[in-house]
Amino acid sequence: MKRSKVIAVLVCAALLAGCQTGKEQDRSDEDIEETAEETAAEEPAASDAEPAGSSVEPASEVNIIYDGLIDRLRTVRAGDADDNAIMELAEQVSYDYIIAPEDAQIFYSTVDIDSNGVDELIIYENQMNDAGPDKPVIYDAYTVENGELVHFIAGGARNAYYLADDGSFYNLGSSGAAYTAFAHYAYSSGVITLIDTYFTDDSSGAVEWYYSTTGIWGDDKTSASADDAEAFMNDFECMFIANANPV
Repeated sequence: MKRSKVIAVLVCAALLAGCQTGKEQDRSDEDIEETAEETAAEEPAASDAEPAGSSVEPASEVNIIYDGLIDRLRTVRAGDADDNAIMELAEQVSYDYIIAPEDAQIFYSTVDIDSNGVDELIIYENQMNDAGPDKPVIYDAYTVENGELVHFIAGGARNAYYLADDGSFYNLGSSGAAYTAFAHYAYSSGVITLIDTYFTDDSSGAVEWYYSTTGIWGDDKTSASADDAEAFMNDFECMFIANANPV
């Protein structure tokens, strides 16, 4: 793989971030006055018709969008993409995945996390321990709204996410030696919302742990212990990710 080329291009693209959001669209049904025979002959069967006002994306369209992203990631990782393709992909996928070694255990899967009828796409790497694969580490997660890809988690090596079995996300982040954060987020329809967090800072003159429900590294915080923070981050159960596919 042409690693030097990929890394050079990503340096130029380091400040770019892409996340498209779609506008909500309303649908309405026309009133049709027909005889019973005309209706039976011309209208699709009730089981095939989409309910009025439904905002659920057709599964086939969602899969096409996800497949396109995965195909581009595979092309770049194989060293078969030009500079423009690498820069465009770097706006939508973690740099860590793009430049990862060819033998890295990177996978993708789709799962309807919030049970709204639309599968989310997650790209993840198996975290390893002495016994083998452990918790899947998620750097990128997506959904589709109004035919557009929504990149609702954009992580990296120092900003990793874990999918809990209740459909929420846990986050492990770092912004330097004095700044570590464990955070818990609710997820719904392409948006993650902070539930609570434990974090460290050195505002007191020493690196100490704090707890908050409003924000990370903010002033609205209470003192906490390292043991509380460790239990918070280690006690949740990861969701089983089925249908794992290598990137």
